[in-house]
Amino acid sequence: MKTVFSFFVTILVSTNAFTQTSAELTCRAQAKEIAMQTYSSCITQARNSHVEEVRKNYQKELADLKSKYDKELKKLSGSKAQAPAAKIKQTPASRPVKGIAKELPGKASVSSTDAAPVQTVTEGTKVVSVSSEAASDLEKEAEDAEQVEIIEMPVE
Repeated sequence: MKTVFSFFVTILVSTNAFTQTSAELTCRAQAKEIAMQTYSSCITQARNSHVEEVRKNYQKELADLKSKYDKELKKLSGSKAQAPAAKIKQTPASRPVKGIAKELPGKASVSSTDAAPVQTVTEGTKVVSVSSEAASDLEKEAEDAEQVEIIEMPVE
């Protein structure tokens, strides 16, 4: 009897110690939600700062590369390269967009000596169409395949 009594007392005491009120449950849920929002905003900020850093490096490297090749063009052709460069005005994009061109490509000069010779095409084997009987058999088979047969089974 003493063992049974101690068993019930232990169960009652342990359940009362571990019960949670609805206020504790809602507060815990709110805390989890706030923690998730804080974590996602921190990750988003870290990604955004990394993207901005990559963009700045890209713009810097692009400007360095452009100036390098402009200098080489000036060395090679002197004043000839300077005249076309003055016509094309490039505006730096504040935010590069993938897949959208910021300027049109230059027109390549075509000389008559670079033209490819004309090639003649000879006729090869001719393609023969399928007979109407075979085509109708295929169409009939396709129609039969699309029809679904529903079988009703008795339910106990």
